[in-house]
Amino acid sequence: MTNNDGGIVVSLFLMAGAIAYAMLSAVAYYEKNSKKGGGPARLPRLCSGWANMGNGIVHVLLVAYMLSNSDNKSEYWVKERKLGGVEGPVFLALLNFAAGYFALQGWRMTFSIGWNAFVAVTGTFLPVVWPRFLAEGLRMWPYTIVFIWFAIFAFELTAFVASMTHFALGSAATTKNKE
Repeated sequence: MTNNDGGIVVSLFLMAGAIAYAMLSAVAYYEKNSKKGGGPARLPRLCSGWANMGNGIVHVLLVAYMLSNSDNKSEYWVKERKLGGVEGPVFLALLNFAAGYFALQGWRMTFSIGWNAFVAVTGTFLPVVWPRFLAEGLRMWPYTIVFIWFAIFAFELTAFVASMTHFALGSAATTKNKE
């Protein structure tokens, strides 16, 4: 990246946001027009599930991109290989797929809510990427990696907010039934 790449970074951010918006719009349209019941907590449950699935897919794409650049000698990829292999993103993809699957099946949301809350806290305060980002900024990062990180952020945020909304609606229904 050069010093004048701000417009490209903003475009990548908007692209990741557009993908997340399109996915959530499709889920909302499906929920509105399907004949299945489920109450007010159904839409956030579906949004949480599909956001986790989307996050899993993006992690798989990250792994594929990392493997396709295993011989790349650029400074970014040399540092990336020193940090470790693809095991971390593979593990995160599997956990996101599991959380998404549980939510989409309508099973208890305990795992999905717990996983999304854990990701929100650790992703904000303890991520592996922050030290490198703070030291280098985005100037050394390939555009594809910038886009992937924006997409991961969009899906993680969506999964967290949707699962917390599902939890809040479920708690409100429980409280209302007790009155």
